[in-house]
Amino acid sequence: MRLSKLFLLSLLTFLFSFHSLAAQDQKQKLEPEEYDQWQHISSTELSADGNWFSYNISLEDGDGWLIIKEVGADSTEEHKFMHGEQVDFSQNNKWAAFLIGVSEDQKEKLEEQKKKVRFKLGLMNLQTAKVDTFQNIQEYTFSDDGSYLAMKKYKPEEAKTDGSDLILRDLTEGTNQLVGNVSEYTFNDTGSQLAVLLDSNEKLGNGVHLYDLPSNRVTVLDSDTTTYKELSWHEDENALAFLKAKEHKDFENVTHRILAFKNLGGNAKKFEFYQQKNDAFPEDFRIVDYRSLEWSEDGNTLFFGIKEWEKATKPDTTKEKSKDELDPTNVEVWHWQDADIQPKQEVLVNQLKEDNHLSAWHLDEKSFVQLGTEQFDQLNLTGDQQHAVAYDPHPYEPQFEEDWRDVYLVDVTTGESRQILERQEQVRTSPDGRYLLYFKDQNWWTYDIENRKHRNLTNDIDTRFENHTNVNGREHRRPFGTGEWSEDDSWMLLYDQYDTYKVWADGSNYQKITEGSNDKIRYRQVRFEYDTDGIAPDENIYFSMYGDKTKDRGYARIKDNQTLETLIYDSKMFSSLGKADSTKNFVYQKQSATDSPDYFYVDNDFNDPIALTYTNPQQDKYYWADDELITFTNENGKELEGRLLYPANYDPDKSYPMITYIYEERSQTMHSYSPPSKKSPYNFRRYSSEGYFVFQPDISYELSDPGVSAVESVVPAVEEVIDTGMINEEQIGLTGHSWGAYQTTFIITQTNLFSSAVAGAPLTNMISMYNSIYWNTGTTDAKIFETSQGRFPDPWWKEWDKFVENSPIFNMEGVQTPLLVEFGTDDGAVDFNQGVELYNTMRRMQNPFVMLVYEGENHGLAREENQIDYATRAFEWHEYYLLAKEAPEWITDGLPYLERPVMKEKEEQETK
Repeated sequence: MRLSKLFLLSLLTFLFSFHSLAAQDQKQKLEPEEYDQWQHISSTELSADGNWFSYNISLEDGDGWLIIKEVGADSTEEHKFMHGEQVDFSQNNKWAAFLIGVSEDQKEKLEEQKKKVRFKLGLMNLQTAKVDTFQNIQEYTFSDDGSYLAMKKYKPEEAKTDGSDLILRDLTEGTNQLVGNVSEYTFNDTGSQLAVLLDSNEKLGNGVHLYDLPSNRVTVLDSDTTTYKELSWHEDENALAFLKAKEHKDFENVTHRILAFKNLGGNAKKFEFYQQKNDAFPEDFRIVDYRSLEWSEDGNTLFFGIKEWEKATKPDTTKEKSKDELDPTNVEVWHWQDADIQPKQEVLVNQLKEDNHLSAWHLDEKSFVQLGTEQFDQLNLTGDQQHAVAYDPHPYEPQFEEDWRDVYLVDVTTGESRQILERQEQVRTSPDGRYLLYFKDQNWWTYDIENRKHRNLTNDIDTRFENHTNVNGREHRRPFGTGEWSEDDSWMLLYDQYDTYKVWADGSNYQKITEGSNDKIRYRQVRFEYDTDGIAPDENIYFSMYGDKTKDRGYARIKDNQTLETLIYDSKMFSSLGKADSTKNFVYQKQSATDSPDYFYVDNDFNDPIALTYTNPQQDKYYWADDELITFTNENGKELEGRLLYPANYDPDKSYPMITYIYEERSQTMHSYSPPSKKSPYNFRRYSSEGYFVFQPDISYELSDPGVSAVESVVPAVEEVIDTGMINEEQIGLTGHSWGAYQTTFIITQTNLFSSAVAGAPLTNMISMYNSIYWNTGTTDAKIFETSQGRFPDPWWKEWDKFVENSPIFNMEGVQTPLLVEFGTDDGAVDFNQGVELYNTMRRMQNPFVMLVYEGENHGLAREENQIDYATRAFEWHEYYLLAKEAPEWITDGLPYLERPVMKEKEEQETK
């Protein structure tokens, strides 16, 4: 009997092995022309009852689609809509609405004709799966009770107003009502009323109409031959407010009256604010329409914005211009005491034009209070809206490092302000407005507004709340972060490196509610909504889990204020946890290096997950590699990790080439899925499919030595992998983009470990880079150096040797690693001249170097043809220098100006 069992077991093992080998033999190498079929999930939505799920599928290249499906264990029928997007489920779980666009080809044709895409709307009955279609719909909204759908059509191109047709569909009756010339519309909180603003060409019918939906009664709240804007409902009081434009011949632009109605649907009461009739309103100011009206929670106050009203100027027709008189110059004046430099002012031009002062209108008291002034650059209302937190940066301007500001409290009723903090960056308000929370001197503090008392909450807690793991040049470290407040303001959630603490706002108590430090598992609160008023007493608290050393992930929960329970935790990447509004069911995304990202549906206990999506089944046809976590020690003795992706169809008897991709920390990408792409020069799956290892090591930094730190981490990391015997040490490439490109460019000046290097938009001269501008934001790069990624606490004239020592350009002599660099001429992050400096240096030294220059491109390439071009050339560069493949002419001979494809095309057009 024993022999028979052994024979049977051996037979089964043989058959299984034979089947596995046969399946492996049936697989094929993934080729670039097959990349386009790879799918990506985006824009997921779960219905309120958790019974319906929608998601978008986009392809690496080609037209995407929308899927709406019923949740079920039997993988219920999917409803597919080509070019669908922006799904919303009605709150009564009976309907789904979505917009329908056009194909990529049609979109390109419209762009060539300088026309815009006009969407259709699909309305799906979830009980019957029937879909009705409505043409030319720009936007839509369900009423909160799910009984009505408002659909706003595109306005005619020749229209000079914002009004267009609105279709109001009664979803119960299936009837449509057309309302013309609608510029704005919004349902009240219960969905029983719809307010619309009318804006017609003739202006005669302009006004604000209120539709009582159950009775189909229409009330004209106001009408006039002017413009109305900014509808604002109060969530609970059924009150409505809006702005009514008012011109004045002596002033530019317009001001506005504010009209408010309380108790709509009952014994409505009208309120009107007219600035000329209010003595407290500042003279020569106006009410602006680009700051939304905001109701106070008690429904007695409206907040709005005001700014100076520019006097109308009349042209001087009496003075004739002499022939010697010059036109006005457009000179910029860059002053050394500018609070914001000219480029930042240019980036923020629209915001600067719309600067305004927060103000309050107390309806019952008929009083006006100006809260904002020129002193304060920002105001945020407290949770109870009885105060505003105001920030004054002026004592510290111009600012070169942290953004210090003095903090004030402004009384909303009186407008009186008092300073409560000096030299602080930011504070956070509690939901009910009793406290302000702020981080100072490596501790969390609260300010009790009523008692005017500061309390240190964390001084006696034996842990570190400042983020000591983030090495930068800041004077004061920032904290690890916070979770939510309790809804009654009694406590909040605070984080250290791994754990979450419940800390009482009055300093009376604290409780460590997770246990992550022993196993180095990081717990952070997961929030399903960000517009809530804090954590309720009976509310469960959910956490994401991340194994700092293992890279495992999952979710945990504190249920009924009891102990922590792990819901799911595995060597996978879990993300995007979502919850159905009215049930205790959840969805999450799961992926690994070998499992395409998919969504799963689980019950309250996270049992028996149901697959909602199944992306990229074609992967099974191809060789596909897994990843491995590598642990190494840098030159300073610190243990670090790196992610190693294997070559497809890996053979342990062979040695392989390897691409090393760097930035800062990269091991956290462990278990992430890498779809193939022809558009990325750093696509890990492409290199894996072509027989490369891909290694992403972490880098640990020391102040004033960013480049040296990279060498001290990356070289030992690569040597650790070489020691496995899997890597051909003559075939190792290095690559990175931006900061990763800087480190790539610097590392090859310090070691000959790498046989090829590719760097996209690298910093090359740390001194000239310090003195340049981050054009995308208009800020100085100096700030990035002193408080962020640069990690130089002092400017270059105080640390000259360190800036030179860590600059690639000053260390290039004798570099043996062939280097390919990419730059866009309009790079707004790393100035294009950083590439020019390096090119001139390498050309003069006659070191192997090529720079690819893409005209009009920014820090990342946007045009598809440029993306594919750079990715192709980067791959060819590594193939030539690592594998000795035949070199294309652009590597050996370059590409003369007149032989560029665009120049040839121009010449052909000119000769026609």
